[in-house]
Amino acid sequence: MSNQIPASQPFVPVITGGDLGAYSLAREFHEAFGVKSAVVPTAENLVVGGSKITQLFPAGPMFDSARVVRHLDDVANMLQQEGPRPLILSAGYDHLVRIMIEHDAELREMGYVFPNLTVEQLDQASLKENFYALCEKHGIHYPRTAIYECAQGEKPVAEFVTELAAPDWQYPLILKAGDGGEWANTRFDGRRKVHYLETPDELADILYKANDAGYQGTLIIQQFIPGPDSNLRILTHFRDRHGNNALSGLAEVIVEDHASGLEGNSRALLAATDPTLEAQGAELMEALDWHGFGMFDVKIHQHTGEPYFLEMNPRLGRHHYYLTIAGANPAPYLVREFVEAAEHPAATTTAGPAASMTIPMKLAYQYASDEQAAQLDAANDAKLIGWPLRYAKDRNIKRDLYQRLRLTKAAREIDHVPGTMNS
Repeated sequence: MSNQIPASQPFVPVITGGDLGAYSLAREFHEAFGVKSAVVPTAENLVVGGSKITQLFPAGPMFDSARVVRHLDDVANMLQQEGPRPLILSAGYDHLVRIMIEHDAELREMGYVFPNLTVEQLDQASLKENFYALCEKHGIHYPRTAIYECAQGEKPVAEFVTELAAPDWQYPLILKAGDGGEWANTRFDGRRKVHYLETPDELADILYKANDAGYQGTLIIQQFIPGPDSNLRILTHFRDRHGNNALSGLAEVIVEDHASGLEGNSRALLAATDPTLEAQGAELMEALDWHGFGMFDVKIHQHTGEPYFLEMNPRLGRHHYYLTIAGANPAPYLVREFVEAAEHPAATTTAGPAASMTIPMKLAYQYASDEQAAQLDAANDAKLIGWPLRYAKDRNIKRDLYQRLRLTKAAREIDHVPGTMNS
């Protein structure tokens, strides 16, 4: 049984999701304020469960918006039995951000506090075709992109695939869904979060399967930006209610997951700085008039050195603990913004040496570039290597054993041919 959140606690973080990002944020709230968090996963697990700092409220599948809102109403009632208190709502997945925004008034009436955003803003940020149009408008590089409209069915698959030919297009290509939430709820054999396609036949196969499975959104097909995982960047910003960019935090990826369904989940990160990238991210946040956290995936072209913005996540990223290791715990930003209505300190930009890991160090060194290996050494010397799932104040034998088991699987989950997405 998860620990009960005390009635005397002045506010409660309510975190939807049950993965690394959810536990990291609960840990960050506990580190900063000593509070426990209400975590709403689909089911109990030992990532967020078996913990002294979380109380779990499992919701089952969280794709039906009415069902999610009803469950959050139940959670709010349980947490406010002895009187109202602020419930800081954080969404762990894009489709949950959408539910939060679409049901803004209902959720606020329940006692939840969260960023002020509209569906239009969310569509501009998270629907990739809109995001790339925004990048185009602001002169920010993004991959060569083609969009296949599954719902409209105006163009036969064979015709579409033929159009993506040399000299304008060169394989390999990347395919991902324009609407990540709907894609996560689409089922067919071989479906992945991100597809790495080496031939036209592979592209056609996925398009046919997506259509047959009833996916109604767009599919984004992109030129693969050459380079290993170490060319990937994660850029986090926090923009406050006054429109000020209060936080910029960049990280270099050492290696990410390559197992099916986990693609794109960073496993080892180094805090970094890049004024050009940080300025571009802040420009996009301002153009969207964004409120709260936003996270950008970026890749540096191996041959030209140019940064390409791949997508924006309308929330904190899954592996965001690098911010805390680098001195910018995100929890106080949320409390100042949504509970205290206080001003933030002067704009903060994080920097290294600092690292955050969910794999053994020897694997991080195996995939790190020479420069990254030196940064790992520096972070280790400075005692600034963090393990978000290893919290000294939240020890539990079952959790500890589970984390050790996860580490034994890490080599298989990140195994791939460097410079590709193939395992």
